Amino acid sequence: MTDLLTPFEYDYMLKAILVSGLIGGVCAFLSCFITLKGWSLMGDALSHAVVPGVSLAWIVGLPFSVGAFIAGILAALTMGWVKKKSGLREDAVIGVVFTSWFALGLLLLSLYPSHLNLKTIIFGNILAISDPDILQVLIIAGISIIVLTMKWRDLLLYCFDEAHARAIGLNTSFLHFLLLALLSATAVAALQTVGACLVVAMLVTPGATAYLLTDRFGKMLIISTVTGALCGVCGAYASYFINGSTGGCIVVLQTLVFLLVLFLAPKHGILSLRKLRRQTTQTMPQSRIEKSGCAS
Repeated sequence: MTDLLTPFEYDYMLKAILVSGLIGGVCAFLSCFITLKGWSLMGDALSHAVVPGVSLAWIVGLPFSVGAFIAGILAALTMGWVKKKSGLREDAVIGVVFTSWFALGLLLLSLYPSHLNLKTIIFGNILAISDPDILQVLIIAGISIIVLTMKWRDLLLYCFDEAHARAIGLNTSFLHFLLLALLSATAVAALQTVGACLVVAMLVTPGATAYLLTDRFGKMLIISTVTGALCGVCGAYASYFINGSTGGCIVVLQTLVFLLVLFLAPKHGILSLRKLRRQTTQTMPQSRIEKSGCAS
């Protein structure tokens, strides 16, 4: 029993567990809107597109979070401009832009070496997070939660039916930019935890899990946030004992929860759907018999 409490004796583990839970919860809250809007690829794109911003921030002497956030916004605007001018499908535009920006970031890091480890940017290093970085995460998380709490109804309508939102007078352009800004800010905060490669999992998996468990968006927000926070805490805690990547543990745990829900969800799970089809198949012949009897 004493061994199970060992991680809590180390300050770096306490910081990692708490920050992972916080980031997991914030990403999960936002993931409901991402899932509903169908922006999974956008989250992946922005998480990679912030890399050149990190590089440029180091070169000019700015905090890397500022550069990463600006790069994320510029990348999103670039995707919108290319899509509008080229007429290409959104997935093709996202693929071209995010790979280009990611490659630019790698090039800048190779030309202007810094104290920032490329492996840390790509895979994260929550165990080495500093107090200033924790403060940065707290600020980003706090602002994101406040904005989402205040505007969640407008964002819900925008994500569910943009045309209807525009028809009733909502400023959909502002909501579009707001969602992009929140997505970029959250991706920057999550870089410390799981890195650029795994941010998209934290931004999509909890929302997808909650989507299978309920048809009400309010409940979806609660389920997703709790799932993301618990997976963040438990994943960071488990990484101590298996001596594995903290970000990898968090994302694998989220995936296991998703697979469990995918099969066992009461209404939308695979096993439940099979059971429903089986019951439907068994009752159909009986209904035909009753109809033929009535006809005679």
